[in-house]
Amino acid sequence: CTKMSSNCVHHHDVTVIGAGWSGLLACKYALEEGLSVATLERRENIGGVWFYSDDPGLSTVMKSTECTSSSTVTEMSDFPMPESMGLFPHHRDVIRYLHSYASKFGLHRHIKLSVEVQEVQKVDEQWRVRCTNGDEYVSKFLVVATGVMQKANRELEDTVLKGFAGRIHHAQEIKEPLEELRDKRLLVVGGGETGSDLCMEWYNHARFIYWSIPRGQHFFRKRAKLLPWGRPQALDKASSRAMKLIAPFYHSKPGLSWVCKYTTQGSLLAYQGHGIPEWKNDARFFRFFINKNGKVLDLVDYNHLVPKGGILSCSGNTVNFADGTTQEFDLIIMSTGYKTEYPFLPSRYANVRIRQRHKFVFDVEDPTIAFIGLVRPVVGSIVGISELQARWVAKVFSKHAPLKSLAERKKDVTADTAQWSEYFKNSSQRIEGLVEGFTYVDDIAKHAGIYPNYWNLFRRNPYHWFVATFSPYNAASLRLNEERHRAQAIATMQSHRKATLNPVHLMLIMFMRLIWFDWWLNQLSNIKYRIQVSSWWRNIQNWKIVRALCHLANLPKQSLYHPETHFKLPPR
Repeated sequence: CTKMSSNCVHHHDVTVIGAGWSGLLACKYALEEGLSVATLERRENIGGVWFYSDDPGLSTVMKSTECTSSSTVTEMSDFPMPESMGLFPHHRDVIRYLHSYASKFGLHRHIKLSVEVQEVQKVDEQWRVRCTNGDEYVSKFLVVATGVMQKANRELEDTVLKGFAGRIHHAQEIKEPLEELRDKRLLVVGGGETGSDLCMEWYNHARFIYWSIPRGQHFFRKRAKLLPWGRPQALDKASSRAMKLIAPFYHSKPGLSWVCKYTTQGSLLAYQGHGIPEWKNDARFFRFFINKNGKVLDLVDYNHLVPKGGILSCSGNTVNFADGTTQEFDLIIMSTGYKTEYPFLPSRYANVRIRQRHKFVFDVEDPTIAFIGLVRPVVGSIVGISELQARWVAKVFSKHAPLKSLAERKKDVTADTAQWSEYFKNSSQRIEGLVEGFTYVDDIAKHAGIYPNYWNLFRRNPYHWFVATFSPYNAASLRLNEERHRAQAIATMQSHRKATLNPVHLMLIMFMRLIWFDWWLNQLSNIKYRIQVSSWWRNIQNWKIVRALCHLANLPKQSLYHPETHFKLPPR
C-alpha cells in the first residue's frame, strides 16, 4: 500500500464487500480469472449470517439452524461437501466447510476481517472504498455481497401491531427460546422458514402458539420417503435435467406436483403443500416462495400450533384477526424479513431496485459494479445461484465473457421485470429477487458461456451424458464443458444420483402429466377448501367422531417421514 498520513491506500482490480458465502465466491472466481482482489468483512470471521452470534443486534442464523436446502444443491461446484456433514448441515458445519473452501483456494490472504466499509465513491472511473479504520481500497470493479439480511423489517409495529401492549421482538433478536419468556402466550407473525424455526423452537416453551401468515404460504418438506418402504431422501433432489424436461418447474411441475403434496403432508389433496384454509392463497404451485420447513405442519396436526391468516388490529394484549376471531397474547415475534440497504453506496447505486439491474446482478448504466447473493429461488439454494453469478461477474470483469450493450441490457431489464412480475403476480412480491431458480440458473449460465453442451457430452461418452441428464441438479453440472473438471463433476453427480428417481419413475410422472392427474386433484382440492370454509363444517369439525377421522387421515404421514422429522406427540 501507499502511505497517506497514518493510513493505507490499497490498489487492486476488484473490491468485494462482504465475506459471507457470496463474498467468498466472488473472491474465488475473480482470482480464478486472473484478477487481484481485496475482500472486506466487518465481522471477525467469514461466513456472514452463517457465523452465529448471541448478539441480538446482529443478523445471524439461530442457534439450532441447519440448511433448508440439501448439500446436493448447496455445495460448491468444485468442492463437494463431505458426507459427514449430512444432507442438511448445521451452521457450525457450514462455517467449517467455508474455512476449508477458503484454505483450499487460498482466499484467506485476500480477506480483511474486522474492516467496516464507511463510504464508497466513484472517482475518475475508480471505485474508492473508505473504511472506518481510515484505510482506502481503490479498484476498477466493485462487488457488493452484503446479503439480504441487513436491516430488520419492523413496519408492522407502526401499523396493525401498533396498539399491542405486550412485548414485540423481531426474529433477528431471537436466537433461542428465552427463559424469561417461558409459558407466555406467543403469536408469530409472518411466514417463511424463520417463522417455521420459531414455531419449532418455541412450541414446548410457550403456553400456546398462534402463527399468522397474512398472505398465505406454500410448504415443502425437506426430507421424506417417496414410498413407505423406501429410504428417506432430500426432496429437492428431484431436480434432474430429465425431470425438468418432463415436468417443467417453470410450469408448476405438471405430473409431479402431486408427489410434492403427498410427501409434504401425506395427502394428495393438501393444496399448496398444507391443505390449511387459513394459509391458502391464489398463487399457483411454484409461483410463490415455498417454505421448505414443512416439518412444522406436524405441530398443526397435533394441535400444538394454531394457524391464522392476517391481523386487523391490536388493543392492549388482544389481537383481532381478519377472520373475526380475537385472542390475547403476551408476546409477538415478527418473522417479517429484512430490508436490503446500502448506506455506504452513493444513492445513484443504492436506490436501484434489484429487478432494475441487468439479470439482477449488474448496474445497467455502470456494469463495473455488481451485486451477488440477492436472488432467491422458489426452491433451491441461494448459494448455488450466487456461485453462478460470481463466475459470470468474474468472467465479465476479466473480459473472458462478453456483456450485452447498454441498449440490450435495458431491453433485458424490461423483459425480465415483466416476466417475473407476471409469474409471481399472485404472490406478495415482498421478495423482489424471487425467481424460479432453475430457469434463472440456465439463463445466467448461457450469459456466462458455461451452459453444459449435452450433445457434445453424449458424443464423447454416452454414460457421462446419462449421469448428467438423470442426476439431481448440482453446481458441478456447470463444469461439464471444462476438460480438467469434467471427471470430478461426473463423479460428484453420480454420487448424488444414488437412491433418487430413476427412468421408470420418470415414465410414471410423464404418464401422470398426460392424464392431467394434477388438474383433477386440484379440482378435488378446491372442493375440499370450500368444505373447510363452510359454516356447517365449522360447526361439526370439533365433534369427536370428526376429530377421530381427521386423526386417521394423518396416519399415512407416519410411514412416510423419517423419525427425525416426525412428531410423536399426543393431541392436546
